[in-house]
Amino acid sequence: MNDEKVTRGTWQRGLAVAALALVMAVSGVVWLSPRPAIAGPKALPGAAAPKKSAADDEPARPHGGKKAVTGKLNLNTATVEQLMMLPGIGPSKAERVVAWRGKHGPFKRVQDLRKVKGFGYRTLKKLEPNLAVKGESTLAPAS
Repeated sequence: MNDEKVTRGTWQRGLAVAALALVMAVSGVVWLSPRPAIAGPKALPGAAAPKKSAADDEPARPHGGKKAVTGKLNLNTATVEQLMMLPGIGPSKAERVVAWRGKHGPFKRVQDLRKVKGFGYRTLKKLEPNLAVKGESTLAPAS
């Protein structure tokens, strides 16, 4: 009978430890975290305001710093530099578009851009209003 109480108590402690571990895992709590408990230093009353950097003087861009543009860009005549004006398009993606065009010929429709690596459905939907396959490129930074 005494052995039964010891076994039951051991199981109960083990179950309690497992439950605590599960709660910690679900809530994302880490006891030995090297991160500070606060998000940042708090300003003391009467303290000077933080200094502004040069980046603070730049106009805010929509969608967290992405480029805002107006006009259309012809995919069949665009250079790497012109493609890089599009939001979310860096040198690698721009070079892939030009290389694809050189290998496969001109784009027949804007949706053919999905055939280029790195251009999925969401990227195409975001860029589609500024893309064309005919006509002159009129793409310019939004003011």
